[in-house]
Amino acid sequence: MDSRSVEELRNELERLMGEQIESLRAQTFGGLNEEQFREQAERLKRIREVSADFLEALKRTGG
Repeated sequence: MDSRSVEELRNELERLMGEQIESLRAQTFGGLNEEQFREQAERLKRIREVSADFLEALKRTGG
């Protein structure tokens, strides 16, 4: 498990979610190429990992 702080995890999660939103917007209005679809899938996987670490960090800190 990642031992980064809640703030670091929150920042990464916010960044990843912003990128994912932009990717979904591009997919909706312009389409994505194969590489962009792959990046989107990898980003979603990372969002899940960071989310789990974030929740664990919140439990550790009682926050």
